[in-house]
Amino acid sequence: MPLRLRFGLRLKLTAALVAVAALAVVFAGIATLRHANEALKTQKQQDELAIARNLAAQIDEVMAKARQTVDALALHPDVVSMDPARQRHALTLVTGVTELIDGVLISDAKGRVVIMDQTEPDTSRLLPDSVYEQFVAPALRSRVTAFSEVYRTRTNEVAVAINAPILREDRILGVLSAGILLESHSMGGIEEIRIGKSGFAYIIDEKGNIIVHPQKERLLMSAAGRAPVEEFIARREGVIEFVNNEGVSILAAFAPVKEAAWRVVVRQPTEESYSHAASLRYFLLLAFVGSLLFAAAVGVVLAWQISRPIDALARGVREVAGGRLDTRIPVTTRDEVGDLAETFNEMTARLLKNRNDIEKAHRQVLESEKQLARSERMAAVGQLAAGLAHDINNPLNVVSGFADFVLDKTASDDPRRQALEDISRETVRCQRLVSQLLDFAKPKEPVREPADLNELVSDTAALLRAQAKAQGVVLELRLEESLSRVTLDRDQIKQVLLNLCLNACQAMPQGGTLSVETAKRGERIEVVVSDSGGGITAEDLGRVFTPFFTTKDHGTGLGLATSYAIAERHGGALRVQSRPGAGASFTLSLPLEPGTHA
Repeated sequence: MPLRLRFGLRLKLTAALVAVAALAVVFAGIATLRHANEALKTQKQQDELAIARNLAAQIDEVMAKARQTVDALALHPDVVSMDPARQRHALTLVTGVTELIDGVLISDAKGRVVIMDQTEPDTSRLLPDSVYEQFVAPALRSRVTAFSEVYRTRTNEVAVAINAPILREDRILGVLSAGILLESHSMGGIEEIRIGKSGFAYIIDEKGNIIVHPQKERLLMSAAGRAPVEEFIARREGVIEFVNNEGVSILAAFAPVKEAAWRVVVRQPTEESYSHAASLRYFLLLAFVGSLLFAAAVGVVLAWQISRPIDALARGVREVAGGRLDTRIPVTTRDEVGDLAETFNEMTARLLKNRNDIEKAHRQVLESEKQLARSERMAAVGQLAAGLAHDINNPLNVVSGFADFVLDKTASDDPRRQALEDISRETVRCQRLVSQLLDFAKPKEPVREPADLNELVSDTAALLRAQAKAQGVVLELRLEESLSRVTLDRDQIKQVLLNLCLNACQAMPQGGTLSVETAKRGERIEVVVSDSGGGITAEDLGRVFTPFFTTKDHGTGLGLATSYAIAERHGGALRVQSRPGAGASFTLSLPLEPGTHA
């Protein structure tokens, strides 16, 4: 029965997905076929418009440079001087170095030519029928440098002039005209451009006259009055379709030449322009059939893909029910089934985290209980030590006093003097031990002040360098730069550091490496003192901070216990990590703010 139900679900999913996919492909195919032509037409129009814009920009750049040259020449001191020799020299120089300009001349206010350049061929070939109408009058009216209308020269060539008034103190002395023969210069290579098989580009002026065209016989023919040409003139740029006089549908894109108020036109028969769309329709039809077949295959695959994660989810639920909270199921889809799988994984991750948190909290409770027991034990030891120190100190003072008194009365060669010296020395050692017991039993409260922990570590290292060198111990410091200052008792913390470093040196009688490292960990600063000695056994590791516990022959067992107490009074902690044969590492952790605890 389960197998039959599972097969039925997959069969239904397969049929449904194939039907949906087929319908989607049908509708998508119809929409694609409907809009493909429009998209291709739009793209073709944009391509031709881009060509027109690029050509117009190139011509604009060339004409702008020519106008700037003429403008600068009209202001040149040699030209303004009205000295014929100087003027002729300046005109000749500019014509010789400026490739686009074919000749330069100066006319007076009545249209009489007074100066021409002396380059070859003769600049007089550039003259129009009326110098005054073509050159002088526009400059007198506008009083700025501007292009003339396109005209035919006296030698029947097509030309345009750049006319600039020659001014002195706002008075027009004459007009400087630079002629450009359009048939002698390639305007952006327009004459050579071919769009497809029969498309080409040309230029018209603001009146609709053809001024640049691959067919020279059409130059200066007027196209004004034709609807497309009127649209070229009325609009700055764009794309239009029209039928020409021969009945051929044309696609034309046009863009402005701003300097001269011209229009660059790129045209091509629409049959050629849109030929790619016809070939694409056949391709789309094949793609449509292929897509139907592909959709059917995708429907089958999707049906299996949907049912497979459901099976995986069922297996995952069974494993979690068995207690395996680390179970994860693969997320193979990004749909609702995939969301369900992710939710399942998140649930098991949270369950696992909660279980780990509970175990961690349990360990913390056990550790807190151990610390509480250690604190109570150290408090009891402290009370006992205080009582013993008080009871022992007075007799020791008496013994020490009598020993010193008898020593003063005993001759240096007396055989009993050695015994008296031993009594005095051991009494002093006992008094020192009693003093340590009192310090442990009645610790001083820290006198806190801001301090640089790196500086304390460096000072401690300076005290140890001689002893470390003598023992063959290499001292390494790794201090974090820009470490925050900590509020602490400098003497007490220095005592802890010195005690940890001395213990480390004593753990390496044959030499080794002692490293001291400082670092910021969140809101705390840590000092880690590590050695490469023999390490601490697991049995001794839990007792190193217990008062009077020591593995040294002459140790008191109070150094680490006192250091632990100092760390706690500063709101910090002292921890140890070690394995036999792998050295030991003691970590002093101090809060950045006084009063906070580890």
